[in-house]
This record gives sequence, C-alpha cells and structure tokens, in this order.
Amino acid sequence: MISRLLIVLAGIGSAAWATSNWRKAVQVTMVMVIVEGALRKWFLPSSQDLVYFAKDVVLLGAYVGFFRDQTRQQFKPPPLTLVKILLAASVLIGLIQVVNPNLPNVLVGIFGFKAYFYYVPLLWLLPAAFRSDAELWDFLRRYVLIAIPVGLLAVAQFFSPSTSFLNTYARTEGVTGTSINAITFGSSEYVRVTATFSFITGYTAYLLATAMLLLGVIGALRWKFRGNLLFFVALGMDLLGILMTGSRGPVVLLIAVYPLYWWLAVIRERGGGAAFGRLVVAMVLVAGFLAFAGEDALNAFYGRAQGVSDVPGRLSSPLLSPFAVLPEVGLLGLGIGATHQTAATLAPSVFPYSWLHGLLIEVESGRIMIELGPLGFGFVYLLRFGLCFVALRQVLTMRTRFHRALATASLLFFLTSIPGGVVFDVTADLYFWFFVGLLATAMRLDRQAIQEAGMATQVSAPRPQATLPAVAGLAQGAT
Repeated sequence: MISRLLIVLAGIGSAAWATSNWRKAVQVTMVMVIVEGALRKWFLPSSQDLVYFAKDVVLLGAYVGFFRDQTRQQFKPPPLTLVKILLAASVLIGLIQVVNPNLPNVLVGIFGFKAYFYYVPLLWLLPAAFRSDAELWDFLRRYVLIAIPVGLLAVAQFFSPSTSFLNTYARTEGVTGTSINAITFGSSEYVRVTATFSFITGYTAYLLATAMLLLGVIGALRWKFRGNLLFFVALGMDLLGILMTGSRGPVVLLIAVYPLYWWLAVIRERGGGAAFGRLVVAMVLVAGFLAFAGEDALNAFYGRAQGVSDVPGRLSSPLLSPFAVLPEVGLLGLGIGATHQTAATLAPSVFPYSWLHGLLIEVESGRIMIELGPLGFGFVYLLRFGLCFVALRQVLTMRTRFHRALATASLLFFLTSIPGGVVFDVTADLYFWFFVGLLATAMRLDRQAIQEAGMATQVSAPRPQATLPAVAGLAQGAT
C-alpha cells in the first residue's frame, strides 16, 4: 500500500515537472514506452496497473504545459487540412460513441475514446518540441541506438528457459505479481522474446517503428558507414529482435514496403547509385550477422513459419473481417471501447463481452467496424490513407534530404499501420501519432529551411545548408 502511494505521489510530481518542461517530457514519454514493461515485470510487479499509466500521466502534463506556453505559436505545424478534417470527423464520431447504448457503461466508452485519440495532440506538440534540425537529429540518433541494449536483453531472453526470471510477462490487472512463463516457438524450446516490453505485441510494434526510424536516419546519411556503424548495429539488432519474437507480420510488412523505400530514399536521391551500392553491402553484412549470430533465431522462426497452414487467410483477414461483421453492427456499431481488452474489467457487474452478442474477432479492422460501425470505420481508415497520401506528397516535394528521409519513414509506418494494429496496442498507438507529429515537424522544418535560404539570398549572403553540421549532405536535392 505504501509503495502504491509513493508511485501515485511520484506520478503527481512527474506531471507537475512535465507541465514546466513539456518539451523534455515528450522525449521522456518516448523512452518510457520502452522501459515501462520492464518496470511492470521486474521492479514494481505489485503496482503494474499504476505503472501502465505512468507515460500517459507525464504526457498529460506535457499537454498542459504546451497549451500554457505562448511561445508554441512560433512553431505551428503546417495546415494539413485533409488530415485535420478527417481527424475532426473521427473525433466527433468517437465522442458520440462514448454514450452508445450498446455499451455496458459510459466508463467503457471513455476508455475506448482514450484508446483512439489520447495521443492525437502529438501532431501539434512535436513540431514545437523540436525547434530545429539539430534538436530533432540529436533526439533521433540517441533514440534509435536504444535498440542495441534492448536487443541484447532480447538475446539473453531467447537463450534462457521459459521459466527464467527474464522471461515473464506483465499483467494489466497486475496486483498479484504472478509470473507467467514465456511462450515458446512450438517447434523448439526457445522463447518468443519481449525484451523490456510487457508482451510480444508491444515489442513487435517497437521493433517495426524503430526499423522505420533507422531506415530514415541511415537513408539521410546515404548509407555511409564511416562514423555511423552504431546505426547499422542497431538495425541488425532490430531485425534480429523481430526474428526472435516469432511474429511473421513485421517480416511481411518490411518486405512489402522495402521496394518503395528503395525508390524514394535511395534511387531518387542525388548519388543514389553509390548509396544503393552501400545499401547492398550493408544488407549483405546484416544478413551475415543474422546468419552467424542469429542462426538459432532463424531456425526457430523458420520452424514456426512452416507450421502455419492458413497464410492466405491471415493476410486477407484485415481486408475481409470488417465486411464479415458489417451486417451485425448496424450504422453506429456497438460503441467505442466495446472490444477493448480492458472493457471486461471496467464492467465487472456484466458477463464479460456479453454486449458483443458473440461478435468476437481478433483483427483490428474488424474490431473497429464492430465498435464504430461503417461510418466511424470509414473515417478512421480514410485518415490512415490520407496520412499516406500527405506523406508521399511531402517526400516528392520537400527540399532537403533529411526531411525527405523522415517523411519516407513516416510514410512506411503509415502504410504498415493500415493492415496492422494501432488502436488496441498502446505501443503502436503512441508510435502512430509520434510519426504523424514527426511528419508535421519535418514539414515545418523544411519550410523554415526554405525561408532562411530565401532570406540569405536576398541579402547576397552564402546560402545556408538546411541541415546539421554533424551530418554532411542531408540538404542535397533529389536527382
């Protein structure tokens, strides 16, 4: 009881700190999403429910600090009219859905609304949190390198037995502190790792997001090795982590978006031929690293993949499942949050998920259709497609390599989010809106660079490079 009280007091103090230091709080939140699971599993198992909301408390303080800070007006994001119209329509429908009579209580609807929209303000916070290329680059290069220690922990888990202290999962309701043995690959005794995360799903969302960030960072550096080896190590550890999770989805998604990355971030850029040569060398080295250091992970992953007989069904289910449940949900659905994993806890007096009338489905697209009906479903997915359109347009029109690389990373993540999960995985949800904010930040900084270059030309001064002193060539145009 005392420890839980201390955690609550620490949360209040953290929120107060975040209000005064909201720019740093945004960065802290992105780190907290990585370490939160470790705190829940190993350090504070009796207070897992409180730790689960820690990052949200810090981010709430950042929201308050942002809206109180008048200097934010200097760093407004670009208009993004299409995105904001679709977002406003989605939020309006979500608010209406909170009081959907099909829900067991309003609390389920409120928590469901939070799952969809709590991280939306990052669209406005990130462009103001990173006021220059230097600030953004400094954060990104440090952030992606966290993948190395996280990956090393995953390796230790992979080679430890499922009963090991390292291989436990957090429990959302988590007041018992009960440990749960890890899931194995089935074809072997190796475990499907979670690293610092509570469960496999959160770790795979982190790995996929980090892969996109690394591709963006390394692409901005034109795949040069000198001085950048740690980024390549991080990429290798990230890909190894994906194999050790045993999740096939991220592998399929990375393979699917790679040709687009090759075209947009490598071939289109000035010096694309040389960059492509370095990319090939890097991929060969990464493949060699995976074959040498991750042979057991490759074999375990291959064994699990061989055991799947319904691959076409799994690939088509995100597209088909919404239409399968459409006749049962009506125009407005069964209410926002109706299928959320915490709904049963929030409605203890009702038989779990009886309000769904047997409509239990795992795929996110189907769950969104059940909750919001065809109207809400349409706006949620129009927003995702709209973000892809905006990101692609920015990749093709931005003036500086660094900003184009970030727009490309955002585009790739948005594309993988269409068939993937966002709403019902808090890690993926946070990263989705982080990439929305990252795209808006890149757009603002690119326009700032153009304005500064124009002003310098008017006074006959040397044209400034809209990039970072430590990263040569990021401002070069596309060929």
